[in-house]
Amino acid sequence: MSKRNIENFLDPKYLEEILASFSKATGLHIEAVNRKGETLAILGNKSRNHFCQFIRSHSKGEKKCLDSYKEATLEAAKWNEPYFFRCHAGLIIWAVPIIVDNVFLGSIICGQVLLWKPDEFFLQQLKKSNPKNIDFDTLLQRVKDLPISSPEQSQAAADMLFVVVNHLVNRNIHTMEAENAYHLERLQIKADLENRKKKNISGFTDYGTYLKNERRFLSYIRLGDKTKAQSTLKNLLTDLLTKTAGEKATIKIRILELASLSSRAAVEGGADAEQVMVKLQDFNNEVESIERIEEFFFKVHKVIAEFLDGIFKLADKKHLSLVNNARNFIMENYHKPLTLKATADYLFISPSHL
Repeated sequence: MSKRNIENFLDPKYLEEILASFSKATGLHIEAVNRKGETLAILGNKSRNHFCQFIRSHSKGEKKCLDSYKEATLEAAKWNEPYFFRCHAGLIIWAVPIIVDNVFLGSIICGQVLLWKPDEFFLQQLKKSNPKNIDFDTLLQRVKDLPISSPEQSQAAADMLFVVVNHLVNRNIHTMEAENAYHLERLQIKADLENRKKKNISGFTDYGTYLKNERRFLSYIRLGDKTKAQSTLKNLLTDLLTKTAGEKATIKIRILELASLSSRAAVEGGADAEQVMVKLQDFNNEVESIERIEEFFFKVHKVIAEFLDGIFKLADKKHLSLVNNARNFIMENYHKPLTLKATADYLFISPSHL
């Protein structure tokens, strides 16, 4: 985590797209800066105003701008909220921190505005704070072009930018978590194949055997046996990968079939049909755009786990323990002839309660 920085954490294309829209909507200049206050990118088509460009055209002015950005960026990180400051040239700017897992990466700088029309005091301070070798008459001409934003408008823009930046951070966290999950799935696939080689298990070639294992897997779902269902699913997917030799189109078809069959089995096991169908539709939509095998496998593991979680989620929670005990009894004795009375006797209740 400590090696992360803005450049490799935030998607540059998405960052530009979102913050360029913000800049266009507000008319404000936006920059992404690192922890040192160094500008990484000017976002959108809103370049620095002529006043700032003129200040930065002098080495001392450039250094003061960098120092201002660095200090503001550190303060924003300290409070984890938009930090308003007046730069050495008298402009109002705010910094919104970029913090991921308590690690500070940098900030988004916005503003370069005045809160009111420049007065005599502003001009005096401007002359005092800037190097003597700067052409002050030219600088005064640049002042006329500075945008004016009221305190209320500036605060509203800062609050909105804070929400946008947090959205960008959370989006990238979720993306990274998904990539980590896919990586683990890829390692699991590799480990399963290596394990088969070590045990000299012959290559899977028979779809009849696959379908037999699939039926057993579906029976575990109907019984709500999460452990056996997940274990069998892992073997099924490894069989599928071996049989298809990694051919993606065939794997996608089999995965969609398996998810559909699993949804029916989950409903038969007690899951809510409406919820299961919604999850299945979401799964089908997600799989459409997937290209990597590890993503197929991860997604099907995830949706089937959700199906299993939905089994025996009863509205009347006080009966849940009783139903779970009944389910366990059936799971342990499903190979025997079972009757309602035998199950009721095991639970010490009347058959009428079942």
